[in-house]
Amino acid sequence: MNTDVLGIGLAGKTLTDLERRILSESSPYAVVLFGRNIAGVDQLRDLIHEVKSIAETPPLIMIDMEGGRVDRLRNIIPGFPSAEALAEGERGPEMSEWLGRVIGMSLRFFDIEVDLAPVVDIRGEHAPKGLERRTFGKDPDIVVALAGAFMRGLQAAGVAACLKHFPGIGIGSADPHYGATVIDVSHEELLKRDLVPFARLGNEARAIMIGHGTYPQIDDPDLPASLSRRLTAELLREIGFNGVAISDDMEMHAVSDLGSYEMITEHALEAGNDVILFCSHVERIPDIQKYLCGRVNEDPEIGARFQDAIRRAAEYRAHCEELRREAPPVDSFEELIQEATRFCDEFERTRPPRERFVPESERRQGERHPGKGRTGREEWT
Repeated sequence: MNTDVLGIGLAGKTLTDLERRILSESSPYAVVLFGRNIAGVDQLRDLIHEVKSIAETPPLIMIDMEGGRVDRLRNIIPGFPSAEALAEGERGPEMSEWLGRVIGMSLRFFDIEVDLAPVVDIRGEHAPKGLERRTFGKDPDIVVALAGAFMRGLQAAGVAACLKHFPGIGIGSADPHYGATVIDVSHEELLKRDLVPFARLGNEARAIMIGHGTYPQIDDPDLPASLSRRLTAELLREIGFNGVAISDDMEMHAVSDLGSYEMITEHALEAGNDVILFCSHVERIPDIQKYLCGRVNEDPEIGARFQDAIRRAAEYRAHCEELRREAPPVDSFEELIQEATRFCDEFERTRPPRERFVPESERRQGERHPGKGRTGREEWT
């Protein structure tokens, strides 16, 4: 059976025998890369090439490249500013588009199709734990303008975007990596504020990531959005979204503590997720695939939902392929570094005057050049 709705993570910088078997026997829809998978330019290109050559249907390669503290390529490409920094300086939309384009060029060079960005959560007075400096601001119109520019820069470089974290965790009570985060707002408040960027940008992005926040005024207070049909399928339809819904990592404690991986996979599919991510314990994937296959074959409703997910996932893959066909390739790493450096230098000139402070633990020494040491994280992380 085609189990092409799962996205997986890899354990390290080279493939294990188990990962090779999973990739060859039951090609996952996506492989999500993290810092633990990245050591250098040649190593990363080789890893991605091997992943795609092993799988019968090459998986989409996905990565979180937002800039600031979520910057998976930080060891090999000059450090990029955070979303919040883009909103603080002059020429915000222009700089956002340029940043998206440079990040897109970076991912295109490494043959990565999807950036799991931008974040379109709308911040409250203070960012919740886990979202520090990752949001574009408190005003929905500003978020739409800056995130939209970033997304269009990515797409112009041939890389697809994915808006996150639906239906909005910008005023959440905690970090969903470690437990439940509560967004205690009404349906009306959600429509007027948090859902605005998803409604206005979703079909242009073609992909939305479903978060693990709980919304006690809208659905079961113990049920994260990723497992809630009301908060996923119904709200996505309400805002007119017709693209692919990608779950956030189902191994975050906000959802993984609620049951077995098999059970939460089934519930995530029923809730309306079309691609379901498990980013850490790759050894669990064969059991999840076997269970999902059984449920699809024995339950017509789950089978129908599965086929709908396959269709949406295939449409998003076609979108990724179209973006790549229409954008020029990036053949030279030197060209990429030069463009990234130009962006960082120009961005710095748009920043308001402020006292510079870089904690020693955050500092990266050396030149902005491959093979010459690490670049400075600087004040925008």
